[in-house]
Amino acid sequence: MLYAAIDIHKRTFQAAVLDVETGETSERRFGATREELNDWAMPLQGRLAAVAIEATNGWRWVWRELSARGFDVRLVDPAQAKALRGRIKRAKTDRLDARWLCVLLAKEMLPESWLPPAEIQTLRDQTRLRKALAEDRTRWAQRLHALLTHEGWPCQRARLLTVEGRRWVQSLSLSPAARAQVDRLLRLIEAVESELRSLETELRRFARNDRRCIALQTIYGVGPILACHLLAELGEAARFRRARQAVRAAGLDPVVDESGDTRRRGRLAKHGAPVLRWALVEAAQHAQRANSPDRALYTQAATRVGDKRALLTVARKIGRRAYHVLHELETQAA
Repeated sequence: MLYAAIDIHKRTFQAAVLDVETGETSERRFGATREELNDWAMPLQGRLAAVAIEATNGWRWVWRELSARGFDVRLVDPAQAKALRGRIKRAKTDRLDARWLCVLLAKEMLPESWLPPAEIQTLRDQTRLRKALAEDRTRWAQRLHALLTHEGWPCQRARLLTVEGRRWVQSLSLSPAARAQVDRLLRLIEAVESELRSLETELRRFARNDRRCIALQTIYGVGPILACHLLAELGEAARFRRARQAVRAAGLDPVVDESGDTRRRGRLAKHGAPVLRWALVEAAQHAQRANSPDRALYTQAATRVGDKRALLTVARKIGRRAYHVLHELETQAA
């Protein structure tokens, strides 16, 4: 039986094929193109039990090409695959990486990443782009705020993202050079906001028609945009065995250092999806409101560990709620 693995890079691929009966490994290095990938894969069609590829930049098109030719493609978690090699310092080359994936695949020890369905992957692309655009808008507003401060017109940065604030900026008496810079920054902010509005309109339309997003919006603090973010990052509840794993996927679980009778909880692990972590913390920002169901939890935690860590406590609870909401829908549909 043959098992294969491909170490993916931007310009080249390193492939290894392991024959478990003879123990022999054949290797090949080729360019990262569809033509060369096809030349490597076609002679192996019908002979390979599975192919392992790492969940790194560029995996998606490789997965599509190989799956279309009938290969069983396994997506590998790079961090976990590296952890299985241990902490002992040893040589690291593309050849050794591909061989290691082959061995893990053959021994059924491969740490697989969840492969999102096409709909969830498309939604994930949209939500992550939406977050990137919002961050770009903030960066350009910060640059404009700094420029106005240098010119002797300090203001609140948030004001620059309002219509009233833009009118105020347009009315300022500035030097020709400063005015040119200000106008350019305003045009950049407007261009980003235009794309952001268009994308958010698509996400809201999706949230209105998707039963999962509708159900997620029953969680206090979660609106249509955050519901899309949570659905895109969590995907299917069935990939988690319990709600705690959904929290761990966001990297919101604290690092635990335990030895004998001593047990210490440290900082956040952050070994998870940063966008999911951000979405849960955003939803937790509303916990301070009087009508929030988590107000008592937030107040109690804030008294004990402070406001910031209290938000994280509420974010974990919202993560567990989101898991249970999706799990219930999937159970009903089964």
